[in-house]
Amino acid sequence: MAADPITELARLVVEVTSPGGEPEVEAPAALEGPLMKALEAHGWSAVRVDRAPVHGRDTLLHALYQACELPGWFGFTWDALLDCLSDFSWRPAAGHALVFRDLDLLEERAPEVALSFLELVAEAREERGAQVRVVRLSPPPERGAGTH
Repeated sequence: MAADPITELARLVVEVTSPGGEPEVEAPAALEGPLMKALEAHGWSAVRVDRAPVHGRDTLLHALYQACELPGWFGFTWDALLDCLSDFSWRPAAGHALVFRDLDLLEERAPEVALSFLELVAEAREERGAQVRVVRLSPPPERGAGTH
């Protein structure tokens, strides 16, 4: 039996905004809009990263640059990304949710890139105290995967 959407939304907001826990949270795609609005109401910045397909390091870094409005000094390297994820001083918020509709595409086409990215988010959270979290949207359980 599916969870009540309002209860599920409240649970997700707590999970995303809590300081501890995993760097990645899974959420139903159907709750994307309400979840992003609820996070923003809690003082968080919530951005959709993969508006266009993200299938490798370059497309990931460019998508993050655009979605997060990264500063001009961003060097499109893992080190520069870690610095930005650890200090969003140009975009003040209580925390930052990086929302992906199709993170699976990156994991399928460039698994090492996906792993490196998730490890960077974990490092920013655990070692640098950053309030940043990846939100992976999952498709409805009854539907098949779409084409890319």
